[in-house]
Amino acid sequence: MNAGLIVRSVTLDDVAAIAGVSAKTVSRVVNNDSKVSPETRKRIQKAIDQIGYLPNLAARSLATAQTKLIGLFTPPSNSHFFSQLVRTATRSCREKGYNLVIEECDITCDSAALVYKSGLRNLRCSGIILPAILCDDMDLLDLLEVDSTRYVRIAPATQLSRAPYVTGDHAGGSTAIARHLWSLGHRRFGMVTGIPAAASTILRRDAFIKTIIESGGSLSDFDIIELPHLLDENQGPAPLSLVDAGRLAGQILLKKSQRPSAIYTYNDDLAAGIIIQAHNMGISVPEQLSIAGFDDSDIAQLCWPALTTARQPISEIAMQAVEILTSSPCIPHQAIVCSTELVIRQSTGAVGKD
Repeated sequence: MNAGLIVRSVTLDDVAAIAGVSAKTVSRVVNNDSKVSPETRKRIQKAIDQIGYLPNLAARSLATAQTKLIGLFTPPSNSHFFSQLVRTATRSCREKGYNLVIEECDITCDSAALVYKSGLRNLRCSGIILPAILCDDMDLLDLLEVDSTRYVRIAPATQLSRAPYVTGDHAGGSTAIARHLWSLGHRRFGMVTGIPAAASTILRRDAFIKTIIESGGSLSDFDIIELPHLLDENQGPAPLSLVDAGRLAGQILLKKSQRPSAIYTYNDDLAAGIIIQAHNMGISVPEQLSIAGFDDSDIAQLCWPALTTARQPISEIAMQAVEILTSSPCIPHQAIVCSTELVIRQSTGAVGKD
């Protein structure tokens, strides 16, 4: 016998490849789930017999045991939203006797399911937190369910009844910002929106536009820039930060012949960048330009003038996500919507105010 020979265990994925089905379907057959047709079940059983697959009872035990680890997927973002989300989730996990494990995943170039397979899957986490837009990656959700791993979604856009989720009141926050700017006399608006596939982007954008139109405005009153367009414009060697993306948006919006008197951005980082660009162009805020953001993250009070924004309870969202994953029993279709609050600071003012 060759002592150096390493024999790889046969896996669900191996069976799935031979049978021409998903690993999730193989798992159902192994666990005697009735939701598989007799023909498919026969084909899978033949593949199991062919390669000698045996369920790993030790791994199954590990999968159901509490490892006291909570995983958190994050995009490669330097936003203050994710910084605050991670800080609060870490603290909440510690208070409950758990540890938080961070897994960064850039879905523009990586498969979230493959990142999970090579990382968090091996740690047998008790639960996974999935923020937007990773929470809408169906391949990843399928894989988590194959592994019987609990997960909670933050601001999902689709299949809302699939798993527990936590979200902020994105539409309510945008509506409050729109009413505030309209009441100050603003009638020409710039907007910088987020990633189009994210539910928060759609809800914030549509609620803001709808409120302005209901107040007496029209679609022709808007100049709208999407965040991906700004990122594509970046010619530098390093990825564009959100603040720098805001500066670029400011260059575009503030050079227009019909310059907006108010700009609303998807988050506070973008708004801070526009404030910087306005200063660079000699445009005073809020005397000549009002700017509002969303989140009330730390940067909202660090920029000058301090930023008017919709306060999203980021810390509460993180705490609720941890609570869902560490509670027993799990409520399958739990949905928590955290309220937002308009915070008026010095970056917004009346039109023509001196």
